[in-house]
Amino acid sequence: MDSTCQIGLKRKYVVQYKGYMTIIKSLTELTEPKTSEVGGKGYSLAVLINNGFNVPQGFVITSDVFFKFLKHNNLMKKIEKLASEIDENTFGEKSKEIRDLTLDGDMPEDIASEIEGPMNKLNSQYVSIRSSAISEDSLKASFAGLHDTFLNIKSAPELVSDSVEKCWASLFTERAVFYRIRKAIPHLEGMAVVVQEMIPAEVSGVTFTVHPTKEKSLLVEASYGIGDMTVSGNVEPDDYAVNRETLEITEKKIGYKDKMSICQSGQVEIIEVEKELAEKQVIPDERIKEIAKICLNIEKLFKYPQDIEWCISDNKIWLLQSRAITGVVR
Repeated sequence: MDSTCQIGLKRKYVVQYKGYMTIIKSLTELTEPKTSEVGGKGYSLAVLINNGFNVPQGFVITSDVFFKFLKHNNLMKKIEKLASEIDENTFGEKSKEIRDLTLDGDMPEDIASEIEGPMNKLNSQYVSIRSSAISEDSLKASFAGLHDTFLNIKSAPELVSDSVEKCWASLFTERAVFYRIRKAIPHLEGMAVVVQEMIPAEVSGVTFTVHPTKEKSLLVEASYGIGDMTVSGNVEPDDYAVNRETLEITEKKIGYKDKMSICQSGQVEIIEVEKELAEKQVIPDERIKEIAKICLNIEKLFKYPQDIEWCISDNKIWLLQSRAITGVVR
C-alpha cells in the first residue's frame, strides 16, 4: 500500500433514500465540519487536515446514515424502547439486545453501493474504520476507547459494510452505555463512521499536551507498531516529559515494549519484540521534540489541551486523532 498517496476527494456522494438525502463526505471537503453530522472524531480530523496537518486521507459516513439504517430495518421504535429501559441495573442486558438487533440488520443496497464510490477514490488496499459518535471527544465527554475501531480492513465492499455496522452497534457497548448513564447523555444519538487509508505504522504514540503531573510539560508516549497496544495498555510505552516552552526533554522513562501490533494481510497481528529492542528508546530525541511541537500547534488550533494519537511510517509523522483532555482547567 502506498501510504503517501494523494487523494483529492472534492465531490459529494449523494444517496437518495426514501425521500431523504444522505451525504458521504471526504475529510478535505469538510471545511466547516459539524459534530452533529460527522461526530467528534470526524470533526477533529477534518479540522486537522484542512489546517495543513498530515492526516490519512479518507471520508466520513455521516450520522444521518445510521438512522436511515435503523429505519430501513424497522429498528427505531424497538431501540428507543430498549434505550428508555436502560439504568445501572439493566444496562448490560439492554445494551446487548440493541447491539444484536443492529448487527442482525441488513445494510440497504443504496448505502452499500454508495460507499463504494469514495472507497474507489481512496484507492487504498487496506483501511481503518472508526466510530465517531456525536457526543464523543467534547469538553464534557471523551468516550476514548469506548466505541469500536477496526484496523487494517481489506477494501472489499462487504468487509467495509460489515465493519461500518459493527461501528454503529458499538454505540451500545456496555462501557459506552455506562459512561452515558454517569454523564446523563441520551443513549440513542447519532453515530458517524470515519474510513481512512490504513497507515502501516512502525512507531505509534499518544501525546498529552498538558502533562498529568508536571504543569509546565507535555507528555509523549511511544511504542513499536500500530497504536492499539499503547492505547489499550498492553505494553509499557516510553514516556518523555517535554517542556512546553523550550521543548527540552526534561525526563525519560524507557518502557519494556516486548510486543507490537503490525499490519499483516488484512489482519492486525501481535508479534514479540526482541529483548534488546524492547529495552531501547523508541524514537530519537529530535523526533520527540518534533512531535511535541506539532502537538502544541494542534493545541493552539483547538484552543484547549489535547490528547493526540499519532504514528510514524516511512519517516513521516501522521496525525490519527485529537481530542480534548476533559477536566483540564487552563
